[in-house]
Amino acid sequence: MLSTTAEYALRIMVALAHSSHSPTTSERIAQTASLPTDYSVKVLQMLARAGLVRAQRGRGGGFQLSCDPAKTTLLDVVNAIDPIERITSCPVGSTGEQRSLCSLHRRLDEVIGGLRDDLAATTLAAILAMKPGPALCQPAKSATVIATAGVAHSG
Repeated sequence: MLSTTAEYALRIMVALAHSSHSPTTSERIAQTASLPTDYSVKVLQMLARAGLVRAQRGRGGGFQLSCDPAKTTLLDVVNAIDPIERITSCPVGSTGEQRSLCSLHRRLDEVIGGLRDDLAATTLAAILAMKPGPALCQPAKSATVIATAGVAHSG
């Protein structure tokens, strides 16, 4: 139900909320959130346009949150990137005087509404406070060992 870009934005925002209040480079954010750097930069620019992050140029620059993690919900982040749309009419159209959704699309809309409500009820700070486990998934150790071994042997 969430686009890849919205998922990446959520991961970036959690990574930034977890980091210190000093600017973080796009490369470090991408590494922390396990994302491709180029795509991360594009998402960071979208988040900056939405006013959720700010960029600082120059030496010691980078990105940082411009919002309060205790007040910023996951829905705020998703809506900044790819808003979740409710179903207001059946995609196949309605016939005659029928103005309400069919049973299938009514149920799908209820699920979408529930997702929106859950995202709206969860702040970035709440994600950081959840236990057990880390706030973000990390790559498998075997992939890291293979990548490190490959770099060591190529040098």
